[in-house]
Amino acid sequence: MSRRSHKKSRNGCLQCKKRHIRCDGFAPICANCRGAELECSYLKNHTPPILLAVPNNRADVHAASPSSASNTSPAPSISSSDSLVSRQNDINSAPSIAVPFPEQGPSIQAGSTNPQDPFSINEIHLELFMNLSSQDFRSSEDPSQPEYIPSTVYIEHGLATPYLIHQMLAMSALHLSTTFTDRQKINHYHSYATGLQNRALSLFNQANPVLEVTSSNCIHMFLFSSAVGVHLLCDTLHYQRGSLDSFIEKFTHDVNVYRGVLAVVNQCSPAVREQQIAPNLRLGQVFLQIPDATGSECDDLIKLINASNIPESSREVYLQTANDLQRMFDCAQGKSRVSVLFTWVILLSPSYVALLRLGEPEALVVLAFYAVLLHRGRFMWLIGDGGRFLIEAISDRLGGNWRGWLRFPIEALQEQEQDVS
Repeated sequence: MSRRSHKKSRNGCLQCKKRHIRCDGFAPICANCRGAELECSYLKNHTPPILLAVPNNRADVHAASPSSASNTSPAPSISSSDSLVSRQNDINSAPSIAVPFPEQGPSIQAGSTNPQDPFSINEIHLELFMNLSSQDFRSSEDPSQPEYIPSTVYIEHGLATPYLIHQMLAMSALHLSTTFTDRQKINHYHSYATGLQNRALSLFNQANPVLEVTSSNCIHMFLFSSAVGVHLLCDTLHYQRGSLDSFIEKFTHDVNVYRGVLAVVNQCSPAVREQQIAPNLRLGQVFLQIPDATGSECDDLIKLINASNIPESSREVYLQTANDLQRMFDCAQGKSRVSVLFTWVILLSPSYVALLRLGEPEALVVLAFYAVLLHRGRFMWLIGDGGRFLIEAISDRLGGNWRGWLRFPIEALQEQEQDVS
C-alpha cells in the first residue's frame, strides 16, 4: 500500500516531521502533539515539559486516528507478557515496560466521529486529584520509616510526567473504590482505577519505547514503577476475594510484574545517588541484604517443613521462602509496612510460585503466614481485610488436618484491634 501524500511543513515541529504528518506550526504545542500527548519541540535537542492534560474527545491512546494511521509508525504497545520489564534478546537493547492488564473499565469508542473518552480530563479527575492530598488517602504513609516517600513527591513529579500523574489518579480512584459500600459506586471508581492505570502504562511505553535510565527520568521511572506494583497488590487484595483460586491466579500472575519493578529500581539507583529520594531507592537492596532471620514467627513452620514427607527439592524451596518471610517479619518489627509486604513478593522464587499455582498445601501454609503481615496492616486502606480473607480461605481449603500448621495464622486473627500502621 502506498503512503498517502502530504505537504511538507517547513516550520513544523520535530515530532510531526518524524511522524511525516502536516504540522500547524502552533507554539508552544502543535495540535498533533497535543492530541497525541507528545513532547512538542521546534528546536533540536530541546525538551519542553510534557503536557499533563488529556484533551477532550481524544481517542484511546491504543488506537491511531483514521487521519494518521497510514502516516505514522504504530505506538509501542503493551505486550501480554507476565513481566513488567521484558528484556530483548539483543544484549545491546534495553528493557521496556510490558504489563498485562485486566479488561475492565468503561469502553472507549475510538472509531466514532465524536469519540467520547471517559478518561479525558473532567470533574472526576479533579476529584481524584484532590483526593491525593486527603488524610484518608495518605493514612498509609509512615514518616518514621526510612522508605517513606510522601504522596506530595509523587504529585510534584507527576505534574510534569503524564504517565505518573495518570497512575496516581488511578491509585486515588482505587482508594475511593474501597471507601464505599454501594456496589455501583465501587464499580464506578474501580473501573476508573483500571482504565487510568491502563492509560498510564500506555503513556509510559510511548515515552520510553526503549528503557534508557538517565538522571532526568530515573526518579519518574522509580516512582511510577513502585506505584504500579503497589496498585496491583492492593487491587488483588481487595478485588480477588471471590475464591482462593482466583486470588492465587492473579497474585502469581503479578509476581513477574513485581520483579520487573525491582529491575527498574535497580537500573534507576546508580543515577539518583545524589538526588532527592536516593535513600529510598536503596532501601530494597537493604531488605535483600539482611544476613539472617532472627525472629521466631516462622519457627514452627520451618520445623514442620523439615519434618514433613515431601520431595527434597520442594523442601528447599519452602525453607528458603519461609526464611525470607521471617526476614520480613524482622523488618516489620510488629508492624505492617507496605515496603515489607512488597519486598517479600519480589523475593518469591519461580519454584515457589509454581508450587503455589499447583495448590500444594505447604505452599498455601506459607502464604497464610504472609497473610499475618497483611492482617496486621488491615487498618491501611491499601490492604483492608485481604489478610483475613487469605487465612480463612486457606484454612477452609486445607481442613482440620492442617490446623497444627496454621495455628499461628489463625491465632493472628484474634489479635487485639489496635493501630498497627
